[in-house]
Amino acid sequence: MSGITDRIGDLSWLGSDYADMGWVVVGEAPPAPAQASKADIAWEQAKKFLAESDWSMLPDVPMTNAQKSAWIAYRKALREIRLQVGFPENINWPIKPE
Repeated sequence: MSGITDRIGDLSWLGSDYADMGWVVVGEAPPAPAQASKADIAWEQAKKFLAESDWSMLPDVPMTNAQKSAWIAYRKALREIRLQVGFPENINWPIKPE
């Protein structure tokens, strides 16, 4: 292990496959992530609810026409959440069908 501290930043001693994989020096810290707006947070939540209800749109899911219609209406309301008056301060979240 002698001399390892001299070679730690230069990986060429490992062979040609690793010659270009030495240490990288970063000049500046990365910028802080931008704060998400209330509208962005609400839309992400709506997309999460949509993804969780994707199963309801599969053709082989056994449900009545009334149940299917309820799920379709729920998903439509989620997609239109940004059109509500008062969005994103006051959101009337649709109720998930059972």
